[in-house]
Amino acid sequence: MEQPEEEERPQGEVIRGFKYSGRKGDLLKAWLRLYPGDIDADVRKIDAEMKRCDPKSRTLTKGELVVFEGLILAATLVPQRGQALFTPPARPSRFAPHPGFEEYMSRARFDSIKRAILAPCADHAAAGEDAWWEIRPLIKAFNKNRFVNVARSEILVPDELMSPYQPRTTPAGDLNHLSFVERKPKKLGTEFKCVADGKHGAMLFLEIQEGQDAMAKKRFRDANAPATAQALRLCLGVNGK
Repeated sequence: MEQPEEEERPQGEVIRGFKYSGRKGDLLKAWLRLYPGDIDADVRKIDAEMKRCDPKSRTLTKGELVVFEGLILAATLVPQRGQALFTPPARPSRFAPHPGFEEYMSRARFDSIKRAILAPCADHAAAGEDAWWEIRPLIKAFNKNRFVNVARSEILVPDELMSPYQPRTTPAGDLNHLSFVERKPKKLGTEFKCVADGKHGAMLFLEIQEGQDAMAKKRFRDANAPATAQALRLCLGVNGK
């Protein structure tokens, strides 16, 4: 007699201490819970950088930053770019509806925030000793947030990803290390090793691939081959052990 297939046990909680009820605003609350870092502190840092660039700039609010981040995400889903995201075309297209970004933020304000958006990501104190000082604090904040807030399932998937970048003025585009990965659809950029949760699709851990010399100095590398040391660091990063 065939045994019935065991039913998959649902995972009731993905974000620790948060349950989606379907109420208006729940998705925004979930997004804020998964924000990598202290959003209030980031608003202050971005605002200070905006005022440094333009002393007449009005004070940035948390709501504006959330809208800006939402527009950045929305821009990945539409074909328009640049000013076309804000200004409707003279002839509306039936095949590519205008995204209407100007309903939420002016182009001038969007550009002002965009110029200052990386202010919270940099650790200026480490500029002389860490080649990745301009971005490492963001990666650390992302990893810490996911470790604390995401209830991991039993399905953890190690992989790699590319943040694509095409240099225009210098060979490496002023990056400390520019990866070239032949098998990727977009071959140039910053490569990350990562771990995702295969059950609910959340990215859990990222490690910048900093180049052969720098990676040879990473943890576990002294006693292990590169791939083994990498796997151990991913396990440590996502599980804490």
